[in-house]
Amino acid sequence: MQPTHLISIRDFCVHHHVEITFVETLADNGLIETTLVEQTTYVQPEQVGRLEKFVRLHQELAIHTEDLDVVSDLLDRVEDLQKQLARLKNRLVFYESLEH
Repeated sequence: MQPTHLISIRDFCVHHHVEITFVETLADNGLIETTLVEQTTYVQPEQVGRLEKFVRLHQELAIHTEDLDVVSDLLDRVEDLQKQLARLKNRLVFYESLEH
């Protein structure tokens, strides 16, 4: 893969005012995936939104890096429950429309 399609962790950290160790810790904990090309660490463009979410949680809510995996898991569960609720509501509307 060409590094031109990847985003340098160093550039990301400079832009978002975070330490490189923050991103490395996220990668070590399996929260994001990084790619090493010629001794430079990169992140896939589709990972940037997730990475930015972790930066916001860390900076704005003062959540410690070590706790972000728990928060991420809880947010994923809430999102899954919201999707399930939407599906159930749609089914309910369908069955209610059959009664009328």
